[in-house]
Amino acid sequence: MKLKSITFRCSQSQLCRLEEAMLYLDETNRTSFITTALEEFLAFAEQKQISDLNLFELVHEIDAMGRGEKFANVA
Repeated sequence: MKLKSITFRCSQSQLCRLEEAMLYLDETNRTSFITTALEEFLAFAEQKQISDLNLFELVHEIDAMGRGEKFANVA
């Protein structure tokens, strides 16, 4: 498999949340952390009951399951 690089740009608040999550999980490799998060989200989104949701329903579903900050509260 040929790997390709992707560059992510984020706001300061997103960077702070990323760094806090990495500290919480004792993760030192940002690329590994983002790759794992993306793979887990894609596996979640590919489930039949999730893939049938529209964007608003998907956001509601994610908000309801996590202990993180709700989408509406993220600046």
